[in-house]
Amino acid sequence: MWGPEAAERFGGVVRALRQGSGLTQEMLAVRIGITKNQLQLIEAGRSASGKQDAGPSNPRMTTLVGIADAFDLSVEQLMAESRL
Repeated sequence: MWGPEAAERFGGVVRALRQGSGLTQEMLAVRIGITKNQLQLIEAGRSASGKQDAGPSNPRMTTLVGIADAFDLSVEQLMAESRL
């Protein structure tokens, strides 16, 4: 189930993959077609409401595909890596 813990796990995996690949947030964001701010929120596991307790991030399927493609993974592999 998707919730705050899952969003934080997913964000941590994205951050680790990005850092392990030597990419900046800006470089990865451009590669997957989102803004740097959106990527920061995904990595933090938060939504964009501007409030600290706003709830978990909820990336679109196109964003998930973009992230997976950037690291030569399938969406299924990306989700498994995040224990989702």
